Amino acid sequence: MAAKILVKLLFTSGSMLARSVSMAYRQAILRAEGGFTAGSAEVFAGATSKMSPMEAKKILGLDNADKITIEDILKKHDDLITLNDPKDGGSEYLQSKVLGAKICLETALKEGKLDDTNTTKS
Repeated sequence: MAAKILVKLLFTSGSMLARSVSMAYRQAILRAEGGFTAGSAEVFAGATSKMSPMEAKKILGLDNADKITIEDILKKHDDLITLNDPKDGGSEYLQSKVLGAKICLETALKEGKLDDTNTTKS
């Protein structure tokens, strides 16, 4: 009876270890191939679910802006990243949301999908 429990315990532990090593290996490959460029940062920022430009504007505080430029996006991004620095008690989660918002708005701006019709005013 004790041998059976021990075998189950070892089998379960071994399969969990194998899955963990496999996931760590996949992440290491992604990091090595991407080299922390904007594309890989988007993956690590949790941008697997698409962020809408409207949500991105709200995160960066640009939801009431008449016209958004790349300079506005970069300034807000830099300010919020500095404000939420984990070394100063900030949050990595919030930094990832700010990074995702920056990438979303930059992409929308380059593709011409960011215009005054998407801007909501209250």
